[in-house]
Parts: sequence; C-alpha cells; structure tokens
Amino acid sequence: MDLRRVFAERVSFVYGASGSGKTVLVSKVAFDFAKEGRRVVWVTFNEGKDTLYETWKSFGWRAEDVVVFDYPFVPQYRETLFNQVVDLAYKERADVFVVDGIEAIVFDRASADALTKIGLYSVIGIEAKYNPLADIADVIVKMEARYTDHGTIRRIKIEKARGIEVLKPIYYLAILPTGPVVLTNEFTPTAEVRTVPPPGLLGHLVREIPLGAQIAVYGPHQRLTAAVVDSLNAVAYVHKPHQLGYFKKARPRLVSLAEHRRLEHYAQKVVSTYVITLDAEEVPRWFRKFREPRHVWIDVYTSVPDLTGYDYVFYVDVEKIRVERSPDPVTQQEIRLQ
Repeated sequence: MDLRRVFAERVSFVYGASGSGKTVLVSKVAFDFAKEGRRVVWVTFNEGKDTLYETWKSFGWRAEDVVVFDYPFVPQYRETLFNQVVDLAYKERADVFVVDGIEAIVFDRASADALTKIGLYSVIGIEAKYNPLADIADVIVKMEARYTDHGTIRRIKIEKARGIEVLKPIYYLAILPTGPVVLTNEFTPTAEVRTVPPPGLLGHLVREIPLGAQIAVYGPHQRLTAAVVDSLNAVAYVHKPHQLGYFKKARPRLVSLAEHRRLEHYAQKVVSTYVITLDAEEVPRWFRKFREPRHVWIDVYTSVPDLTGYDYVFYVDVEKIRVERSPDPVTQQEIRLQ
C-alpha cells in the first residue's frame, strides 16, 4: 500500500488506542513526504519532541527533516491554540501539517471546517478517539493493536477514503528496527521466539534471553545494580534526577512518580530492546500484564522483590552477582565483582 497516495492532497484523521501505532504510521508518511521535498511541520500535544526524535533516530531517520513544535495543552485556551497553530502553518510554509492530539484545537464543527480550508497540500490529525474532524475528513484510518505470545499485531483499517480506490480496507503494520513496514497480506505470527543477549554484566551468567522476558534485579546499592544491567539499545525510566547519572549506555528518561507507576502504557512507544525500571517497588505488580514481548523488561529493586511473574531474578552486591531464578540451567551460579 502506498501511504503517500492515501494521505496526499487530503485532510486525514488517524485514531486508535495508545500503543496501536498511530504515531509510527504517520511518522512514516511524514518522512516519505519529506523525501519528496515537501516541507513537513509536526505539532504535538501528546508525544514530547525528545520522544519523537528518539523514535525517529532509532529508525535511522534524519529528525531535522521534519520540523517539530511541542505545545502544552491548556483546555480553556483552545481558540487561542487554534489560531496559533494555524498561524504557525502559514509562517512555516508547511506543505504537510501533522497535528498529534488534534482534539486540543478542534473542538466544534466550525474549527474543524476552518482547519480543512487552510489550503495545505496535506493535513493529518492524530487522536486516541473520534473528534469533530472525523466528520469532514477525506481519509479516516483506525489503528488497532492485539497482543499475542509471539508479538504485537497492529492493524490498519481504512474506514474512509474519499476519491481513492482502496483495493482492501485492512492492512497490517510491522515495526522493524529499520522502520515501520505496511504488509499487504494477512499473516499469523510464527512460534519462533527471538532471543537477545542478556543486558550488561548478566551476560556472564546467562547466554541468551527471549524477548518478552521479565527480569528482577535487586541489591542494597541501587547505583551498582543499575550499572550491572546498563546496556546499549536500552531505555531506563527513573523518577529522581540524581538517578540519571547511573547510566552510561542506556538512555535514561526522567518521569514523574505518577508516570513511573504506569510507564508500561508509554514505554512501548520508545523503540529499544531493553526497558529498565528503577524503584520498581513503586510500580503495581498487575501493570506487568501490559508488557509486550518486543522488549526485555528489567525491574531494579533495593529490597527483596515479589518474584511472582519474573522469569529471571538476580541479586547484586559489591562482591558478586548471583542467579536466584532462571528457567534454564546456568553454568555458574554467581560471578565475583572484585
């Protein structure tokens, strides 16, 4: 499916639940337009600029090819926001204008109609649910995600496509390390389980770990424990500023305590092999059911954790790393750090 053909010269609306692939799909469209020489301007009320840049760079895309403006959403100033956003589109001479969180500026039929008439090559709105823009959009795309034991199946459903011949309404989206790929045929995930090297120094004890594995690492010295699992291609979530310095290889992200407790809902938006959570005591145990199998999940504790649901458990102190749980036999139970 040629995404540019679907979104070109039209007002489009993409919606779906968190994690369904909306931002990744529209990002692919945006960079395809940018390669054609179109000036793409992206206004976001949802994803932060840094998060977008990290996702794009992980695919090898040049983040500077798309101009990004990060706006706070203040509900009582919707009309002012609408005027600012439209003025920005003109000022930046946008050809393609993406608004992630379009409900922040489209609040009635009049504002929706005004947005569709600003005369740009393409306007793309992104939102988690329907809003007034959907009534008059030329294209409406619904994104869905279904989680299985083998991976995440993301479905693209074209619900409306004015003036376009769509051979089939449903496609599937595969998110690969090189970027998203739209699949034209339905598929069934195979039973093959992908494995990756264990994070950091754990590789001295365990040879490989399947994607989707959940690891608990605990010990009295949090800085040391974090250093033991510090890895490239990892994102580490912390909620205390001094913890940012614990990581030299992973990308640390500072979040509020409230965000920290529900990070599984948005951690999946960042492309990485490993997801590290410091102060895992703060994250409710039942949130682990939301974790999808394209990451290895690493929870760092300073006290003995509730081991329910963990595939691997390691203990760390200044002298050693010890295996306390592993689904497979290990050649040695511990390694010395000194």
